[in-house]
Amino acid sequence: MNFSVLIPIYTKESPEFFNQALESIVQQTLLPSEIVIVEDGPISNELRMVLNNFESRYPNLFNIVKLEHNSGMGVAMNTGLHYCKYDYVARMDSDDIAKPNRFEIQFNFLKHHPNIDVLGCNIEEFKFKIHDLNRVRRLPELHNDLKEFIKKRSPFNHMTVVFKKQKAIEAGGYWSQRNLEDYNLWYEMLKRGAMFHNLQEILVDVRIGNNMAKRRHGYAYFLSEYDFFHKMMADHFITKIRFYRNVVLRLFLRVMPLPFLQVAYSFFLRNSR
Repeated sequence: MNFSVLIPIYTKESPEFFNQALESIVQQTLLPSEIVIVEDGPISNELRMVLNNFESRYPNLFNIVKLEHNSGMGVAMNTGLHYCKYDYVARMDSDDIAKPNRFEIQFNFLKHHPNIDVLGCNIEEFKFKIHDLNRVRRLPELHNDLKEFIKKRSPFNHMTVVFKKQKAIEAGGYWSQRNLEDYNLWYEMLKRGAMFHNLQEILVDVRIGNNMAKRRHGYAYFLSEYDFFHKMMADHFITKIRFYRNVVLRLFLRVMPLPFLQVAYSFFLRNSR
């Protein structure tokens, strides 16, 4: 089965981590047909060296898309989405590590379940080396459970998904706002009848740090969430009670001191392995 892997990258990312992420892809038991790298603005010389090395090793595998300016994750991914050549698109972040059989497991499932439009899986988070945090993000498995879960939280670990390109484009693709890019896409796809599933295996090791909580901290991020859940309510997808429950919880999380938010993500929003 032919498929594209979509990875955005920008200049401040670690060349070492980027190298590890790409190495985990080219060593898969099922190799992708192409890897689309979207440079979100000019990248560092060190990142360029990593890319050049992989392009020389795999001359027909990489498709490099360059954006003139840093435009944010949503613009980068939506641009890359349209450059992907194949019907299925697999997401990957530039600092995570895929298990060697990730794509083989996911595409074997999709081969036997062609009705599934978005397929994710569970993740284990780490800081310095795999298993050092003993922390997992598990999500519901079946479509109906995910349809309920999306009313309060994103139903997928974004860096794990494989989705049908055309279904994503029909839903408007990734929006240009700098927050909730994937959450909005899953919601728009669901509104148009997309079918969801999460495998319960851990197929991606996800590198985290203080930046994860920092990106989701502050009143500006809360306003993005407020607008998003208000759209859900206006669509009659969630009730007013669910809307107010969501926004009150988000306001509490976004304005609490950053160290407390980090603790919340570590102990209340994740599970032990």
